[in-house]
Amino acid sequence: MEVKNLAKIINHQEIISDINFTLNRGEIVGLVGRNGTGKTTLFRTIANHYQEDSGEVIINGTSLKKECLNYEEIFYLDNQYNFLANLTVNRIASYYKKLYLGFDSEKFFGLIKKHRLPEQVVFKRLSKGMKGLLMIILAISSGANYLLLDEPFDGLDVLIKKQAIQLVLNEVSLNQRPILISSHNLVELEQLIDRVLFLKDQTITKEYHLEELRSEAVKLQLVFKENTLPKLVRDHAKVIDVQGRVIVGIFNPYSPELDKELRALRPIVMEKLPVLLEDLFRADLADEEIFISDDDFIRGNQV
Repeated sequence: MEVKNLAKIINHQEIISDINFTLNRGEIVGLVGRNGTGKTTLFRTIANHYQEDSGEVIINGTSLKKECLNYEEIFYLDNQYNFLANLTVNRIASYYKKLYLGFDSEKFFGLIKKHRLPEQVVFKRLSKGMKGLLMIILAISSGANYLLLDEPFDGLDVLIKKQAIQLVLNEVSLNQRPILISSHNLVELEQLIDRVLFLKDQTITKEYHLEELRSEAVKLQLVFKENTLPKLVRDHAKVIDVQGRVIVGIFNPYSPELDKELRALRPIVMEKLPVLLEDLFRADLADEEIFISDDDFIRGNQV
């Protein structure tokens, strides 16, 4: 799937603009952004719940504008406007079997039984955990080749969340279906995804392949004797935290030459730390930057 120059305006306000990215077989891609940045609008526009104002979604080389039947290749269940409320599990399966020609009833009911979900209880009467599991089971049974999951694990207890995550990982491993997934739990998301897209100011501002990033970038905790921030750090690092003289920054890329130059500044402390998805979030999506004066290391605006 290729998303090209996608944009959506709602109530005369541009919610998403010039969105460009691809989804490749066998990968899980994370969509990350602050509250209200348009993640759900992006999901709805890709899935044709909203009609795009410009741009297009291309599947197998064909724009969905030209071949609407290809929307059957996309599964997205909108958590906010859920039409399943008064349907039983059996009725839900019957509905999706008509909506998706490739719907796998055997797989669906096999997983329903395995996870002990009641078939005759209406959706709105299910617990939050049961609803979450049911939505994941629907997605992977639909036959759609592209799965869009908007906060699928939100509010699930630890045991049910583990089951839901395992279902997602199994589907990608066995059937190579690409998944676009959003979550505010960055620690949890980091364990799942191969690639992350950052949504800010209505568009995708950054894209990281996590394994590649970790091979190129270094997160350092630094303390210098002098009460100033060296120009070398200012020029090469995204500073994500300052506590007194203690600076934490991400250097990307980090080279042997840069390492040598930093050590030549004789820092009191120079410690490598793991680069986390949360660090990238703070570095790239914070509305305010950490301010460091020329005379002292101080925190200006809170990130």
